[in-house]
Amino acid sequence: MQYRMIMEDLISEVPKINKQIIYDIFLATRPLSLTLAIYSTTIGIVIAYHNGFLFQPGSYGIDIVKILLVTIAGLLVQTGANLINDYFECEYKYRPQSIKKYRFLGKQRTLFDIFIFLFGLACFGATGFIGLILLYLTSSEVLIVGILGIIGSYSYTGEPIVYKKRGLGTPLSFLLMGPLMVYGAYVVFSESFSLSPILLSLPVSLLIPALMLSNELRDFNRDKKLGIRTLTVRLGYLFGRNLYIALLVVSYLLVFALVIVKQLPVTSLFVFITVPLAIKSYRLVAVNQRALVPETNKLHLSFGLILIISLLI
Repeated sequence: MQYRMIMEDLISEVPKINKQIIYDIFLATRPLSLTLAIYSTTIGIVIAYHNGFLFQPGSYGIDIVKILLVTIAGLLVQTGANLINDYFECEYKYRPQSIKKYRFLGKQRTLFDIFIFLFGLACFGATGFIGLILLYLTSSEVLIVGILGIIGSYSYTGEPIVYKKRGLGTPLSFLLMGPLMVYGAYVVFSESFSLSPILLSLPVSLLIPALMLSNELRDFNRDKKLGIRTLTVRLGYLFGRNLYIALLVVSYLLVFALVIVKQLPVTSLFVFITVPLAIKSYRLVAVNQRALVPETNKLHLSFGLILIISLLI
């Protein structure tokens, strides 16, 4: 009865949607973070192309369709994760809340927050639908990757698992948004197992947990006060800072090592152009945590773009 009333009230609020509400929904999707999904799927696709699995005679049309579906699925699953995260952490946000609240999943929530949660589930549902199309077009491995991706994305802050509060947010974000998503994009075209996409994408994938750590370092005091036991809260600010720096260093060293063993082209060494960004991020760890997040995002964007271009040429 309660949920029926919520749905009726949600429908009745549709005509009242204004620019501010649309903007709040837009912010809840965290659009700037969606570059993680774009890069991970693109790298998987580019490595498949690099290994000769794309655009063979007679496959141009279907390959373009696959590229679109893989990219949209990646964006949808991360958008879903962002919305679910927004819902479960809405109590910590400064977004104006309406007076009227409803009992929803054991807590008092506004209609806007409930809509965000349902929107997140809809994104996961759309991801699953695309996954079924890709399953029909390609390999059964796509189904396994898709299921793991959706469960992992929900569970980041979604109850009852909430692995962010268990200190697993950083390592699992690496696995889900890095190797798993890259491999999922790759296998759509290769239809066979290979360590190649995981290995070649590792330098960029390591910048994903670095980005997660930049958020944890920024929110360290708040999370500690609220009892949100992230990896940095559990093991200490100094540990989080050192791990952040180590991830940056290892990303560059891996590119160099992969070029030496001829797994990456020599042009991949152009990623070292981004070293000044890495140095700036290193300095920000100690002095200005808020600026650390956008700077780390810039580093990921620049580093990843150069690596993708090097694989294409």
